[in-house]
Amino acid sequence: MRNLIVPKRLTSTKDIIDWNSVLMSIKPKTGDFNTPGTVVERSSGELDNKTDPTSVKLKESYNNIMDTWTNANYDLKHIQWYDYYPGHHFSVDIQTKFSDLVKAEPKRVFVSEVWPGRCVPYHWDVEDKEDEWLKEGRLVRYVCFMDKPKFGHVLILEDQCFYNIAQHEVYQWDSYKSYHAGTNCGSEPYYLFHFLGVEKC
Repeated sequence: MRNLIVPKRLTSTKDIIDWNSVLMSIKPKTGDFNTPGTVVERSSGELDNKTDPTSVKLKESYNNIMDTWTNANYDLKHIQWYDYYPGHHFSVDIQTKFSDLVKAEPKRVFVSEVWPGRCVPYHWDVEDKEDEWLKEGRLVRYVCFMDKPKFGHVLILEDQCFYNIAQHEVYQWDSYKSYHAGTNCGSEPYYLFHFLGVEKC
């Protein structure tokens, strides 16, 4: 029997980041739209003509995730989400404040949005610059519950289910490659703040 993998509550962003203002700034905008199709098309276009070991590994990772969803008989048209990025969709100051809080150099920072009736099933996030970033130090990942709790907003991270988590709560992942999933069976969009960075010494 394996040991349970439980993400660790790290801290809170209360009195540090005004997430309500961030939400107000991104809600009128349209983030980067993602589906299994768009992700595969984007990655295939960038990687199909490359045969180096890193590209081969990335293609295999994308294909493994897609195979998992297909073999589980997911209706792929319901797998949809939007990503919002600092400096483009919201102020880069938010990234800086969070970076200072967790003492890590930001590498991939974004807000995810899942609409009602949509889901992002069991997967891990494939990073095309992973090898490059690992040369700089240890990669760490965090999630912040940036919105007030809403009915039907669920995040599953390894062996823990997060539901009705208070706004501002920050959890550190056991591994930046941890398997996770999100779903929205409520009536309002579901927002989470994600931070992947290199731990500062």
